[in-house]
Amino acid sequence: MKTISKAFALTALALSVAACSNIERSRNLANPRVSGSTLAQQVCASCHGGAVGQDNGTSINPSYPNLAGQQAVYLETELQEFHDHSRTDPAAKDMMWGLASQLTTAQMKQLAEFYAQQKPHPNLNQNDPALVASGQKIFSEGRAAQGVPACATCHGPSAEGNGPIPRLAGQHADYLYKQLMVFNTDAGRETHSEALERPHGVAMDAISHNLSDLEKHQVAAYLQSLR
Repeated sequence: MKTISKAFALTALALSVAACSNIERSRNLANPRVSGSTLAQQVCASCHGGAVGQDNGTSINPSYPNLAGQQAVYLETELQEFHDHSRTDPAAKDMMWGLASQLTTAQMKQLAEFYAQQKPHPNLNQNDPALVASGQKIFSEGRAAQGVPACATCHGPSAEGNGPIPRLAGQHADYLYKQLMVFNTDAGRETHSEALERPHGVAMDAISHNLSDLEKHQVAAYLQSLR
């Protein structure tokens, strides 16, 4: 009986090891042989949404950004910043530094391309019609008196983004507002020659700083409503 039990135990252990070593299902961030698409589905999906055979990159948690349909160039740049620890906003430090630190250049590129190819879906969070209407006006026309250009000038008429400029359409309003506040903080850091939390987002610093808190919420609400 002991021999049989031992045989069963060894068999179970062997199967377990085999499952963990399956390169197509691996969660090993330190293994350069694991593809970016595998990491997206086995690791990133826990926060950013999706699994094998399901919609990928559509987060149900408004604190985590949707990645489906995002510009590949933008995603690759952000992953590099997480990897290098050059993006220092608190959420980046807490959530992404550790995960990205072991990624190879090839894996970051593969991850970016994987998410760029996913189909973005409408954001299911409710939108305040009044906020959306005001946000649309700011997005399309800007606030000339405040030195705020139309967001559509860079992000596109449908907020689809372009290359290093991110897609914003359908993004969570909560996430967008928090990022606008990071840019707002960086505007103050520029004045005092301090290190920026999002150094590649410097073009947004003055824009965000010149928007009121309400206007930030309005723009975020409008962008979340886009399909």
